[in-house]
Amino acid sequence: MRVYVNLDSNEFVVSPTLLQRVSTLFFVRRDNVPVEVQFVRNGEVVELAAGATGKMGIKAAFDGDFLAYDSAWTKTGTGTTTVYAFGLNLNTTEMDAEFATDEEESISAKVEIEWVADALTSSTLPCAATVYNDVIRGGEGSALSFTTASGFRLMSPNGTVFEIQPDDDGLLQSVSTAATSAPSGIPLRSSNGTAYTLSVTNDGLLTTA
Repeated sequence: MRVYVNLDSNEFVVSPTLLQRVSTLFFVRRDNVPVEVQFVRNGEVVELAAGATGKMGIKAAFDGDFLAYDSAWTKTGTGTTTVYAFGLNLNTTEMDAEFATDEEESISAKVEIEWVADALTSSTLPCAATVYNDVIRGGEGSALSFTTASGFRLMSPNGTVFEIQPDDDGLLQSVSTAATSAPSGIPLRSSNGTAYTLSVTNDGLLTTA
């Protein structure tokens, strides 16, 4: 994730040249999120004073504990290529506690960056954060692939096994086979809940009863 901070307003903005305020940042629970911060002024990225330090945190309430927090950024680049990078760990017990039932789609929180440059402390304006619940947890069962059948078999009362298949017009056809085992019927249920059994006669005709 890359975010831009306008040094003239201390707002999160869309880009160095598009200074529209970003009102919400989005995260996903249990992620470890690299957050790259660039400070902008007059339409370009700028470097803070040498030795500048910064921290970033997410809270559910202003006076609450951090749900995710990094106490120190890592600076790379110079001038217009300067990036201040945080690592936000959203896999915390405090974050888990906000998802009380584990069925919440998301929670609302607040996010802020604070920095110190030239002995002056500054912060971004209050910004909303939406943290979405995660889907992939690990340990889930794999999705089962469904294979479309070309037909099925039924055994008639006299023991003949018929292969039931649709023809090119979608009509079911029954063909006797040399097989010796197959179910004698398949349970079905109508739209009004009535139970039926699909079976085949000795002549290969499909019936329900």
